[in-house]
Amino acid sequence: MRSLRAQLVSSTILLAAAVMVVLVVGTQAVLELTARRDVRAALTDNPPGAIAVYERSERLALIATVVLGILVVALVGWLAWRVVRRALAPVRQMAERAADWSERDLSHRFALGPPVTELAALGATLDHLLDRVARAILTEQRLTSALAHELRTPLTAIAATAELAQLRPDGDPAVRDDLAVIGEAAARMSTVITTLLEVARSPQARAGGARASVPDVVASVAPAVGSPLRFVTDVAADVTSVAAPAGLVVRALAPLVENAARHARTQVAVEARLVGDHVELRVRDDGAGVAPELRERMFEPGASGSGGTGLGLAIARRVARSLGGDVVPSDAGTGASEAGGCFVLLLPRG
Repeated sequence: MRSLRAQLVSSTILLAAAVMVVLVVGTQAVLELTARRDVRAALTDNPPGAIAVYERSERLALIATVVLGILVVALVGWLAWRVVRRALAPVRQMAERAADWSERDLSHRFALGPPVTELAALGATLDHLLDRVARAILTEQRLTSALAHELRTPLTAIAATAELAQLRPDGDPAVRDDLAVIGEAAARMSTVITTLLEVARSPQARAGGARASVPDVVASVAPAVGSPLRFVTDVAADVTSVAAPAGLVVRALAPLVENAARHARTQVAVEARLVGDHVELRVRDDGAGVAPELRERMFEPGASGSGGTGLGLAIARRVARSLGGDVVPSDAGTGASEAGGCFVLLLPRG
């Protein structure tokens, strides 16, 4: 699809070409009349040279017309390019600023003044849209933060009570096992709530220019892969950091590693590569792979192929997107014949 600038320039050049056709025809007519006058004069003074005079006049007229037409078309095209470039410069600047603001801060506005021109009206419309988007995002963040705070207290009480009940010497072993399950579930819920709190605060953390070391993040998720599985890492030399807080990066990567550990047969591998302006963290296992019926809805809360809660991948994607990245499924390994599941965590490079 051609850009608006290309369309305007091409339209201007076509118009100039049409004008030149008219100009050429008119010039040819005028020069033809002039040549005929010269020929009449030559017939009077030098009849044998009249034909040569006519042909020379015709060639000169054609050459002059073609050169003039080329110069006029080139000049009109250059002027059109300059005018269109200056006219579209504010639109390009607005697009670049909007992209930068969406990644850093939602409080910026274009503020082009009263909508007396088309661009000012566009800027005012975008400012109103940004206001609504910012309000919606802030409302969601505040609600998430409030709910997380409200849930942390009872969860802490549940976990503490379960732990104290397990320490009683006269307790039933079966009850003690049930309390251990309750404590583990409370710990998992507490981790999810902590993650939601950090996600709600992630715009402020990103605005502060936080950086996370990729090798350190990869090393911190290694305990999620227990024996007898092997944990294999391959971090490229040019991959150093990502533009995000280390705690949030771990919370985006850990669910992917835990999911791979649940499905792996012998090993879980984490690879880190630099792809453009993003760092690609590829987590893969050598298990059975992702079931086809789960591939489209695996990131929905509650979707699980192993009997889990189905929140891990959903939380990982939410955290990644809050940091300006994403989590996507991919083919495992480098060969098409390799089995297993593979997920890619994309984060902005530091």
